[in-house]
Amino acid sequence: MVVDTAPRPRQYWDDYASRFKNRSVADAYELRPPYPDETYEILRELLGESPGRVLDVGCGPGKIARILVDYVDGVDAVDFSEEMIVAGNSLANGNHPRLQWIHGRVEEVEWSPPYAMVTAGASIHWMEWRDVFPRFRKAMPDGGYVVIIDGDRPVEPPWREAELVLIREFSTNPHYEDIDLILELEERGHILPLGDRLTEPVYFSQSIRDYVGSFHSRESMSVEHMGVENAAVFDAELTSILRDYAHDGGTLSFDLQTRVSWGRPLG
Repeated sequence: MVVDTAPRPRQYWDDYASRFKNRSVADAYELRPPYPDETYEILRELLGESPGRVLDVGCGPGKIARILVDYVDGVDAVDFSEEMIVAGNSLANGNHPRLQWIHGRVEEVEWSPPYAMVTAGASIHWMEWRDVFPRFRKAMPDGGYVVIIDGDRPVEPPWREAELVLIREFSTNPHYEDIDLILELEERGHILPLGDRLTEPVYFSQSIRDYVGSFHSRESMSVEHMGVENAAVFDAELTSILRDYAHDGGTLSFDLQTRVSWGRPLG
């Protein structure tokens, strides 16, 4: 059995995670593109005919929970950012009778098992894996999948290279490196991967203003840490890049595709 004694990658330490508690980050979160509908079809397939209850961890404003709650017996949505939960409450399905918001750290907060599934977006990055995966296992005594959902950015848009140059210039997380999260979790002994699917690309349109604003929902681009002046310069420069690709007076169109990975939690 693999025993994980190494710290999480530096880019995912708590000093960066805490930025999601900022109100500006929560306000900008709804500007992120949605997950394709196929994402939720995959979740329903994994749940089977008896959907049961789902634990959605690092839920943010409920991007997963507020849609999935229509198809299951209930969703407990956990986040350590009170601002995210406040934002989620004001959105569609935010006050659904089968949706229970829980404020606190996933490593410590009390929840109400049993669950049929645990879901997480990219927020799984920010958790202490040695603590949460054993908790997930205990919370699903009849077995169940941890499902990790990633992908709310354009798929290879023509402006990507110029955008990356700008992101590297303005990012406030100098420790960032690109890693395969599922492989990292497997090698550290936290998950036994059992499946991985990419949704079919779907066409999506968004105004340049909203697309640019969505970057400030990410910890490395929070206005509080960039500073108001730097954030304004970033917005202006990215807007200038994107104008060459816009249509209908400032609308971008691009493909969206989500990776859905699932496995058994170990601990």
